[in-house]
Amino acid sequence: RVLRTPARRSPGHRQCITVTRAGDVSVHTAAARGGLLVTSVAAAPDVPAADVLAVAYDIAIAVATEGPVARRSLFDLPLGDGPLWTLTEQPAASARGREERCTAVLPAWSADSTIDLTGAGLGFDVAAVALARLLEIQRFFFAAKQACLARYSRTGFEAAAVTALAAGPLSMRAGPKGVIRVATLRFGHPFAVVAVAADDGQPGDDRSARPGPWHGMPVFSAWVTSPEEAVED
Repeated sequence: RVLRTPARRSPGHRQCITVTRAGDVSVHTAAARGGLLVTSVAAAPDVPAADVLAVAYDIAIAVATEGPVARRSLFDLPLGDGPLWTLTEQPAASARGREERCTAVLPAWSADSTIDLTGAGLGFDVAAVALARLLEIQRFFFAAKQACLARYSRTGFEAAAVTALAAGPLSMRAGPKGVIRVATLRFGHPFAVVAVAADDGQPGDDRSARPGPWHGMPVFSAWVTSPEEAVED
């Protein structure tokens, strides 16, 4: 069982195919309450993990800060199944003649890590010495670690909930004939995830006010290799 984005455009989701130095990649960004934008990036299976993660950092920051993202037109890509997406075409009543839509299918996943912070250069060793002197302790030991846990499930990213939009069917009136290309992005092999801080947690919003100092700062990253069932939670 997997997670599927809304069929219609939602303010809490953004997905597209993007041109990067790692080739064409599938991109999905979800907004979480509490000011996080979670971007998933999948490249061709033979692209090294480090390269995909590097590209994911660039895209995640660009999405949050309204920076340039080189989107691929679906009409420049061949129809049918590929390693990253399935591209279909269907007739539709569209005044614009041609429309493009993207949906995404992602697995649920969880990740955890524990990082040792006792190494020189991080400052914890200096802080420990200063504290020992303050307490007049001659011999001492110290430990400093960071534990990180994240989950991406049907209810959102970790303890946050993805913004949802409920919509009913739209009535279709007769109009000019056009064509719609729909890309279903499949995150079916190892992919990168980068979460960045966002002032309002909404991808693509028009921000008239100047964002805060943490806006666009990466706060978590993962290389997802073992999907989980998207069960009721």
